[in-house]
Amino acid sequence: MKAAACMGIKNIKLVDIDKPEPKDDGVLIEVKACGICGSDLHVYNSDLLTEDSTKTIGDHRIIGHEFCGEIVETGKNVTSFRVGDRVASVHNKGGMAEYVEIPGDRLKSLYKLPEDLSYITAATLEPLCNPMHSYHLREPKNDETVAIFGSGAIGLGYLQIVKSYTNAKTIIVDVSNLRLNIAQKFGADIAINARDEDAVKKIKEISGEHYVRYQDRTAGGCDIAIDCAGLALTFIQTMEVLKPEGGTAIIASVYEEHASIDPNIVMLKYLSMYGSMGYYPNETEEALTLIARDPEKRNLLISHMLPLSNVAEGFALQSDPERSVKVIITME
Repeated sequence: MKAAACMGIKNIKLVDIDKPEPKDDGVLIEVKACGICGSDLHVYNSDLLTEDSTKTIGDHRIIGHEFCGEIVETGKNVTSFRVGDRVASVHNKGGMAEYVEIPGDRLKSLYKLPEDLSYITAATLEPLCNPMHSYHLREPKNDETVAIFGSGAIGLGYLQIVKSYTNAKTIIVDVSNLRLNIAQKFGADIAINARDEDAVKKIKEISGEHYVRYQDRTAGGCDIAIDCAGLALTFIQTMEVLKPEGGTAIIASVYEEHASIDPNIVMLKYLSMYGSMGYYPNETEEALTLIARDPEKRNLLISHMLPLSNVAEGFALQSDPERSVKVIITME
């Protein structure tokens, strides 16, 4: 069968590997669609997270974990799934292939799909689970202001959740007009292109500018700020736009560079800080419910659909925020 293998930095190739067979307690999925995740890009761009984000099959590291498809075989001991079930997978690897075998201890990471939900839309489930967890770490109130740095799939997912559940004011920052336009369609109150203006200065104008004792920098007035961009600069900006007392920072991205901050800012502004990676089963179910409720909103994320044979082009596209938001690889 065909599969996408990581061969090194910026080197994704289509390879032939043996079609797997399910074990007695597992299932075999015929993959229909698989998204290219931000963590896949870390593998692609810098060999970061390679061991955790790929599945070793023979001599190859098969990439992809945002996948969905149809169960075509079940082991003799499997009772929770049957042939023909349409499922989405989270926390399983090796999904950018024609078939994926899921062992029994990983069946808990398969979720049955509503019959009217397309595989393409369902492939956006996993990148909504992460921001669902971020949202529940510190849920915004209706009268609060939230700043979001980064309008990729995670930032847009977080925006979608905040606007679905609250009336909080949302400010989103990016350098891609394409992605910021999608953010406005998701309901962002204010979209800032950081190439065109000083994002922190603008956020302070919007949310209020506040004195912070013993500091030479003022503070913004945001109640929550989340970094979904994963840059040293946005890490610092996330802290700066928060209000002097009671602000909450959420770090929801992997960084390929070291970021540093004066820890006095955390102390003197009485900040709370959460790291957010992963999610709980109930948050996955909640994310799936939200997608099924408004699939067209999720489809706004999908900028490209390419066949598995064009997977190298797909990774190049996903790496360019000026041209893509979410790239889905299809097996048909």
